[in-house]
Amino acid sequence: MIRNLIFSILFFSGIITISLFFLPAFFLPKKIILFGGKLIGYWTVFCLKFFLSTNIIIKGKENIIFNKKFFIAASHQSM
Repeated sequence: MIRNLIFSILFFSGIITISLFFLPAFFLPKKIILFGGKLIGYWTVFCLKFFLSTNIIIKGKENIIFNKKFFIAASHQSM
């Protein structure tokens, strides 16, 4: 219960902070916007692993085609 509360507070405060910091990035080059998205992803993975000890498994990563546009549909499991 306490771990969940700490996770929620730090996770959402981090997401809000990153989002507010990168809000003006909509007027900047695309690389900066993508960096903000990656930063949110890294923050999410860090919080899940560190506070909740969650295992993250990515299957089929070797099948990603670089230099082409594609759509990724993620499946998740929940308790």
